[in-house]
Amino acid sequence: MFAEVELPIFLHYDSEHLATRNHIAATERMPIRENTLPPLNVQVARSISPGGCPSAGDVDMASPTSWASLPDRPRTSESRRPSFSASNAPDTIPQSAWRVQPGQYVAFSIDTEAVAAASGHPDGSHEKNAILQFPVGRFIGLVVGSYVQRADDDSKWLEELVVLYVGRTPPTIPGTEVYHMPIAPFHTENDVCRGPPLRTKTLFPWKDRAQWTVFGTRLQIQHLHESKLLFDMDEDEFARCETRMTADFEDVDQKVKTDDLMRDAIHKLRPPPEPLPAVVWRDIRGEHGADPDEFVTQIYALDE
Repeated sequence: MFAEVELPIFLHYDSEHLATRNHIAATERMPIRENTLPPLNVQVARSISPGGCPSAGDVDMASPTSWASLPDRPRTSESRRPSFSASNAPDTIPQSAWRVQPGQYVAFSIDTEAVAAASGHPDGSHEKNAILQFPVGRFIGLVVGSYVQRADDDSKWLEELVVLYVGRTPPTIPGTEVYHMPIAPFHTENDVCRGPPLRTKTLFPWKDRAQWTVFGTRLQIQHLHESKLLFDMDEDEFARCETRMTADFEDVDQKVKTDDLMRDAIHKLRPPPEPLPAVVWRDIRGEHGADPDEFVTQIYALDE
């Protein structure tokens, strides 16, 4: 089913270690499960999103990129080990490495302890204390990509997620308001343009929320708060979401090619190629920010 959908560029990794839910390309010699799917047309999008940089020479080190290279994670694509997705991974990788799967909703926040550790500031310094005390918010998103790679010291698996934001309203950048799908329970059961609301197996705990289809972030899980309560979609419903997501991504990609003013605003909301350190919760109930723009604001504020 999923092989029929050509995934957006932000679900492609880079040319040195590529993985999506149904494709894998790795240079290491490892026992790989049989894969009969055609190779992806790999394109690496140049992003100015927080943490996103093709190389060190492209980075203003006063940007959030300066703390986005996390402990244990190789800092350049040339040295980075292959990254794998759960569906086509070597048998040597335990299934427990993928604790969070695509199609699941999660809550997340920036992990200030990991940011402080990666910042390079000495313990007890004003700068490090300011990071640790920074008031970060909790936000909600849909996992559309899940990847693992081995830490440099081989001590553990590093789990990364691509998450698309959930908001109280559709995106607010002029010209992007259409890039969303309603989530049930929703006050209008049939949106003419966006189709029927997305439904989760367990009733979504928030009413009248919009699933953004092209804007989100990339996270590396530092701490995962487990819960028996899971808010996820069945495969058919998630496939419907993927189809809309792919069409919307292709549409917005055309817009940024012709509108310079829109390009900068859009890039800040698109998932970066490098992950941000995050605390993740399976249970999405409880206090959270309903405006994903606030999450991006917090990322940049942390670097000031």
